[in-house]
Amino acid sequence: MADARIATDNLIVKLSTEILPSSVPSAQVQLEKKPPRAAVARLLWDESGKRRVPPAATFDRAVSALPRGALERICELNPFGPVYFIPTPPFLRALARRIRSRGARRVLEVAAGDGHLTRALSAYAPELRVVASDSGKWERPEARMSPRERRQLRGRAVSGLRPGPEVVRLDVRAAIDRFRPDLVLACWLPPGPLLGRVLRASQRDVFEIGAGSGITGDISCWRYEHEFCDELDVLGRCRLDERPSRKLHTRVTLYEARGP
Repeated sequence: MADARIATDNLIVKLSTEILPSSVPSAQVQLEKKPPRAAVARLLWDESGKRRVPPAATFDRAVSALPRGALERICELNPFGPVYFIPTPPFLRALARRIRSRGARRVLEVAAGDGHLTRALSAYAPELRVVASDSGKWERPEARMSPRERRQLRGRAVSGLRPGPEVVRLDVRAAIDRFRPDLVLACWLPPGPLLGRVLRASQRDVFEIGAGSGITGDISCWRYEHEFCDELDVLGRCRLDERPSRKLHTRVTLYEARGP
Protein backbone atom coordinates (compact mmCIF):
# COMPACT_ATOMS: atom_id res chain seq x y z
CA MET A 1 0.00 0.00 0.00
CA ALA A 2 2.87 2.38 0.75
CA ASP A 3 4.29 1.85 -2.75
CA ALA A 4 0.89 2.55 -4.29
CA ARG A 5 0.51 5.73 -2.20
CA ILE A 6 3.93 6.94 -3.33
CA ALA A 7 2.96 6.15 -6.91
CA THR A 8 -0.23 8.19 -6.53
CA ASP A 9 1.67 11.14 -5.05
CA ASN A 10 4.26 10.94 -7.84
CA LEU A 11 1.48 10.82 -10.43
CA ILE A 12 -0.17 13.93 -8.97
CA VAL A 13 3.15 15.80 -8.94
CA LYS A 14 3.88 14.71 -12.51
CA LEU A 15 0.45 15.75 -13.74
CA SER A 16 0.73 19.04 -11.87
CA THR A 17 4.13 19.97 -13.28
CA GLU A 18 3.00 19.12 -16.80
CA ILE A 19 0.60 22.06 -16.72
CA LEU A 20 2.14 24.52 -14.25
CA PRO A 21 5.01 26.85 -15.23
CA SER A 22 8.36 25.41 -14.17
CA SER A 23 8.94 28.48 -11.99
CA VAL A 24 6.12 27.47 -9.65
CA PRO A 25 7.34 24.97 -7.00
CA SER A 26 4.95 22.03 -6.75
CA ALA A 27 4.91 22.46 -2.96
CA GLN A 28 3.11 25.77 -3.48
CA VAL A 29 0.22 24.12 -5.30
CA GLN A 30 -2.79 24.43 -3.01
CA LEU A 31 -5.71 22.02 -3.17
CA GLU A 32 -8.06 24.80 -4.15
CA LYS A 33 -5.77 25.54 -7.12
CA LYS A 34 -5.26 21.97 -8.26
CA PRO A 35 -4.20 21.68 -11.89
CA PRO A 36 -6.82 19.97 -14.06
CA ARG A 37 -4.78 16.81 -14.60
CA ALA A 38 -4.23 16.31 -10.88
CA ALA A 39 -7.92 16.90 -10.17
CA VAL A 40 -8.89 14.18 -12.65
CA ALA A 41 -6.34 11.76 -11.22
CA ARG A 42 -7.78 12.23 -7.73
CA LEU A 43 -11.24 11.43 -9.10
CA LEU A 44 -10.00 8.20 -10.69
CA TRP A 45 -7.78 6.85 -7.86
CA ASP A 46 -7.60 7.15 -4.09
CA GLU A 47 -4.39 7.63 -2.11
CA SER A 48 -3.67 3.89 -2.21
CA GLY A 49 -4.06 3.64 -5.97
CA LYS A 50 -7.49 1.98 -5.84
CA ARG A 51 -10.00 2.98 -8.49
CA ARG A 52 -12.77 5.36 -7.44
CA VAL A 53 -16.31 5.85 -8.74
CA PRO A 54 -16.43 9.57 -9.59
CA PRO A 55 -19.64 11.63 -9.46
CA ALA A 56 -20.66 12.27 -13.06
CA ALA A 57 -21.03 16.05 -12.77
CA THR A 58 -17.70 16.46 -10.96
CA PHE A 59 -15.94 14.25 -13.49
CA ASP A 60 -17.45 16.16 -16.40
CA ARG A 61 -16.28 19.50 -15.03
CA ALA A 62 -12.79 18.22 -14.33
CA VAL A 63 -12.16 16.59 -17.71
CA SER A 64 -13.64 19.56 -19.58
CA ALA A 65 -10.79 21.67 -18.15
CA LEU A 66 -8.12 19.36 -19.59
CA PRO A 67 -6.31 20.01 -22.86
CA ARG A 68 -7.45 17.85 -25.76
CA GLY A 69 -6.00 14.34 -25.52
CA ALA A 70 -4.99 14.63 -21.87
CA LEU A 71 -7.74 12.38 -20.48
CA GLU A 72 -6.72 9.46 -22.67
CA ARG A 73 -3.05 9.96 -21.74
CA ILE A 74 -3.93 9.93 -18.02
CA CYS A 75 -5.95 6.74 -18.52
CA GLU A 76 -3.15 5.07 -20.46
CA LEU A 77 0.14 6.36 -19.04
CA ASN A 78 -0.30 5.98 -15.30
CA PRO A 79 1.46 3.68 -12.81
CA PHE A 80 -1.60 1.61 -11.88
CA GLY A 81 -2.90 0.22 -15.15
CA PRO A 82 -5.01 1.33 -18.08
CA VAL A 83 -8.46 2.80 -17.51
CA TYR A 84 -11.06 2.26 -20.22
CA PHE A 85 -14.56 2.52 -18.77
CA ILE A 86 -15.39 4.89 -15.91
CA PRO A 87 -18.65 3.90 -14.18
CA THR A 88 -20.55 6.64 -12.35
CA PRO A 89 -23.07 6.20 -9.52
CA PRO A 90 -26.09 6.85 -11.81
CA PHE A 91 -24.78 4.32 -14.31
CA LEU A 92 -24.29 1.64 -11.68
CA ARG A 93 -27.76 2.17 -10.23
CA ALA A 94 -29.37 2.07 -13.67
CA LEU A 95 -27.39 -1.01 -14.71
CA ALA A 96 -28.45 -2.80 -11.53
CA ARG A 97 -32.10 -1.99 -12.31
CA ARG A 98 -31.76 -3.40 -15.81
CA ILE A 99 -30.12 -6.55 -14.47
CA ARG A 100 -32.89 -7.06 -11.93
CA SER A 101 -35.52 -6.45 -14.62
CA ARG A 102 -34.08 -9.40 -16.52
CA GLY A 103 -34.65 -11.64 -13.50
CA ALA A 104 -30.91 -12.10 -12.96
CA ARG A 105 -29.20 -12.42 -9.60
CA ARG A 106 -25.96 -14.27 -10.46
CA VAL A 107 -23.82 -12.05 -12.70
CA LEU A 108 -20.47 -12.87 -14.28
CA GLU A 109 -18.17 -10.24 -15.75
CA VAL A 110 -15.81 -11.72 -18.32
CA ALA A 111 -12.56 -10.07 -19.47
CA ALA A 112 -12.91 -7.98 -16.31
CA GLY A 113 -9.35 -6.68 -16.13
CA ASP A 114 -8.74 -5.07 -12.75
CA GLY A 115 -12.29 -5.94 -11.64
CA HIS A 116 -13.31 -2.33 -10.97
CA LEU A 117 -16.73 -2.61 -12.60
CA THR A 118 -17.59 -5.74 -10.62
CA ARG A 119 -16.48 -4.18 -7.32
CA ALA A 120 -18.42 -1.00 -8.00
CA LEU A 121 -21.58 -2.81 -9.09
CA SER A 122 -21.41 -5.06 -6.03
CA ALA A 123 -21.19 -2.00 -3.79
CA TYR A 124 -24.23 -0.36 -5.40
CA ALA A 125 -26.27 -3.56 -5.72
CA PRO A 126 -25.26 -5.87 -2.83
CA GLU A 127 -28.27 -8.13 -3.50
CA LEU A 128 -26.61 -9.23 -6.75
CA ARG A 129 -23.89 -11.86 -6.69
CA VAL A 130 -21.32 -10.46 -9.11
CA VAL A 131 -18.13 -12.38 -9.98
CA ALA A 132 -15.26 -11.09 -12.12
CA SER A 133 -13.11 -13.27 -14.37
CA ASP A 134 -10.20 -12.57 -16.70
CA SER A 135 -7.66 -14.67 -18.55
CA GLY A 136 -4.80 -12.35 -17.59
CA LYS A 137 -3.56 -12.14 -21.19
CA TRP A 138 -3.16 -8.37 -21.02
CA GLU A 139 -1.00 -8.44 -17.92
CA ARG A 140 2.01 -7.82 -20.19
CA PRO A 141 1.76 -4.28 -21.63
CA GLU A 142 2.78 -5.44 -25.12
CA ALA A 143 -0.10 -7.92 -25.23
CA ARG A 144 -2.71 -5.17 -25.34
CA MET A 145 -0.90 -2.94 -27.85
CA SER A 146 -1.16 -2.80 -31.61
CA PRO A 147 2.11 -2.74 -33.60
CA ARG A 148 1.59 1.00 -34.09
CA GLU A 149 1.19 1.55 -30.34
CA ARG A 150 4.32 -0.49 -29.62
CA ARG A 151 6.31 1.78 -31.95
CA GLN A 152 4.82 4.98 -30.54
CA LEU A 153 5.32 3.97 -26.90
CA ARG A 154 8.75 2.39 -27.23
CA GLY A 155 10.81 3.50 -24.24
CA ARG A 156 7.78 4.78 -22.29
CA ALA A 157 6.69 3.26 -18.98
CA VAL A 158 3.38 1.57 -19.79
CA SER A 159 1.48 -0.60 -17.32
CA GLY A 160 -0.16 -3.91 -18.12
CA LEU A 161 -3.73 -4.70 -17.16
CA ARG A 162 -3.32 -6.73 -14.00
CA PRO A 163 -6.37 -8.68 -12.82
CA GLY A 164 -7.49 -7.55 -9.38
CA PRO A 165 -7.02 -9.87 -6.39
CA GLU A 166 -10.68 -10.93 -6.44
CA VAL A 167 -10.71 -11.59 -10.21
CA VAL A 168 -10.84 -15.30 -11.03
CA ARG A 169 -8.28 -16.21 -13.71
CA LEU A 170 -10.33 -18.00 -16.31
CA ASP A 171 -10.97 -17.46 -19.98
CA VAL A 172 -14.49 -16.72 -21.20
CA ARG A 173 -15.84 -20.21 -21.79
CA ALA A 174 -14.24 -21.71 -18.69
CA ALA A 175 -15.68 -18.91 -16.52
CA ILE A 176 -19.19 -19.29 -17.95
CA ASP A 177 -19.06 -23.08 -17.57
CA ARG A 178 -17.85 -22.80 -13.98
CA PHE A 179 -20.17 -20.10 -12.63
CA ARG A 180 -23.27 -20.67 -14.81
CA PRO A 181 -24.48 -17.07 -14.41
CA ASP A 182 -27.94 -15.70 -15.02
CA LEU A 183 -26.38 -12.84 -16.95
CA VAL A 184 -22.95 -11.96 -18.39
CA LEU A 185 -21.27 -8.54 -18.42
CA ALA A 186 -18.60 -7.70 -20.99
CA CYS A 187 -17.01 -4.25 -20.74
CA TRP A 188 -14.73 -2.66 -23.32
CA LEU A 189 -13.88 -5.83 -25.19
CA PRO A 190 -11.25 -5.20 -27.87
CA PRO A 191 -12.54 -5.00 -31.44
CA GLY A 192 -12.58 -8.40 -33.08
CA PRO A 193 -13.88 -11.88 -32.36
CA LEU A 194 -14.02 -11.87 -28.55
CA LEU A 195 -17.59 -10.56 -28.29
CA GLY A 196 -18.77 -13.28 -30.65
CA ARG A 197 -17.06 -15.90 -28.51
CA VAL A 198 -18.81 -14.53 -25.42
CA LEU A 199 -22.22 -14.69 -27.10
CA ARG A 200 -21.65 -18.22 -28.39
CA ALA A 201 -20.42 -19.42 -24.99
CA SER A 202 -23.39 -17.98 -23.10
CA GLN A 203 -27.03 -18.91 -23.52
CA ARG A 204 -27.98 -16.14 -21.10
CA ASP A 205 -28.40 -12.39 -21.50
CA VAL A 206 -25.19 -10.48 -22.23
CA PHE A 207 -24.73 -6.78 -21.52
CA GLU A 208 -21.93 -5.39 -23.66
CA ILE A 209 -20.58 -2.04 -22.48
CA GLY A 210 -18.35 -0.40 -25.05
CA ALA A 211 -17.75 2.64 -27.22
CA GLY A 212 -18.99 1.57 -30.62
CA SER A 213 -17.78 -0.69 -33.39
CA GLY A 214 -14.17 -0.12 -34.40
CA ILE A 215 -13.28 0.87 -30.84
CA THR A 216 -14.78 -2.06 -28.94
CA GLY A 217 -16.80 -5.18 -29.71
CA ASP A 218 -17.93 -6.32 -33.15
CA ILE A 219 -20.76 -4.88 -35.21
CA SER A 220 -21.26 -8.24 -36.93
CA CYS A 221 -22.73 -9.51 -33.63
CA TRP A 222 -25.81 -7.39 -34.27
CA ARG A 223 -27.14 -10.39 -36.17
CA TYR A 224 -28.01 -11.77 -32.74
CA GLU A 225 -31.20 -10.54 -31.07
CA HIS A 226 -30.26 -7.32 -29.29
CA GLU A 227 -31.48 -4.07 -27.79
CA PHE A 228 -29.66 -0.75 -27.55
CA CYS A 229 -29.78 0.67 -24.02
CA ASP A 230 -29.84 4.39 -24.69
CA GLU A 231 -30.74 5.24 -21.10
CA LEU A 232 -27.47 3.68 -19.93
CA ASP A 233 -25.35 5.28 -22.66
CA VAL A 234 -25.80 8.78 -21.25
CA LEU A 235 -24.83 7.74 -17.71
CA GLY A 236 -21.51 5.97 -18.33
CA ARG A 237 -18.16 7.66 -18.93
CA CYS A 238 -14.98 6.43 -20.60
CA ARG A 239 -11.48 7.52 -21.56
CA LEU A 240 -12.77 9.12 -24.78
CA ASP A 241 -15.18 11.54 -23.07
CA GLU A 242 -12.93 14.58 -22.95
CA ARG A 243 -15.82 16.97 -23.63
CA PRO A 244 -18.85 15.24 -22.05
CA SER A 245 -21.23 18.13 -22.70
CA ARG A 246 -20.63 17.77 -26.43
CA LYS A 247 -20.26 14.04 -26.98
CA LEU A 248 -20.40 10.84 -24.95
CA HIS A 249 -19.04 7.58 -26.29
CA THR A 250 -20.50 4.82 -24.11
CA ARG A 251 -22.72 2.34 -25.96
CA VAL A 252 -24.52 -0.41 -24.04
CA THR A 253 -26.13 -3.30 -25.89
CA LEU A 254 -28.23 -6.08 -24.40
CA TYR A 255 -27.89 -9.36 -26.32
CA GLU A 256 -30.87 -11.44 -25.33
CA ALA A 257 -30.65 -15.02 -24.14
CA ARG A 258 -30.77 -17.48 -27.00
CA GLY A 259 -31.95 -20.46 -24.95
CA PRO A 260 -30.55 -24.00 -24.90
